[in-house]
Amino acid sequence: MNRLWAIQCSTFIAITAWAATDPMFESMIRSRSLAVISSDVSWFRAALFLLVLAVAVVSLIGLLSRCFGGQSSLARHRSIGQLLAITTMTAVWCSLAIHHDAIAWQGKRMRFANRIDQLEAIAAPLRQDWPRHDGELARIGPFMAYPFGRPTTLVLLQTPQVASEAVYVSAIERSPDGAIKLQLTGTDGGDWAQWHPPGSVPSSFTGGLAESYKMSSATTIGDGWYLVRYQ
Repeated sequence: MNRLWAIQCSTFIAITAWAATDPMFESMIRSRSLAVISSDVSWFRAALFLLVLAVAVVSLIGLLSRCFGGQSSLARHRSIGQLLAITTMTAVWCSLAIHHDAIAWQGKRMRFANRIDQLEAIAAPLRQDWPRHDGELARIGPFMAYPFGRPTTLVLLQTPQVASEAVYVSAIERSPDGAIKLQLTGTDGGDWAQWHPPGSVPSSFTGGLAESYKMSSATTIGDGWYLVRYQ
């Protein structure tokens, strides 16, 4: 019985930590077919997740069978307490299933909090001197500026890398209040890293290419920077 509980706790902690630390965890969970898994997520990662999940399910079934296996009055008394514990554990698993995206989001926030220096290296020169036409800058390489005349969007032709993982910046937006917004791509991308001056906060906006972005969540990562997700 103790061994089964140890397996339950270990698998729960493992999947929770996995959700917080693996940039591909959400893609793996959202995958609905084998074709999507094979293109977006490695087979090894998906197989390992299914194995850990299967171990958790089997151990939970084992706990239930042990709980109802005894026939004596003492065993029945103990089974009530064990059943309550199993019910609590099941509720914890359900909570993880419902809120795994929030855990992954907080994990991503912590990763990008450690990347502020790299983000600053890209944004700082643009805060001081925003380009007025197509050109090339040392940190971001060649770019195209839109709309013509008074550009607010830079489309980068060579995406600069933000971190040792495959995280890149594909476009940069500048708001009227001076906020600099970096559109992130790569395995840990899909969202925006934004610097805002005092008094400014992330919000929905329409970019220089007339694309509308409706904000779904935002969290601060320090030094005026936010990690922002749009629908």
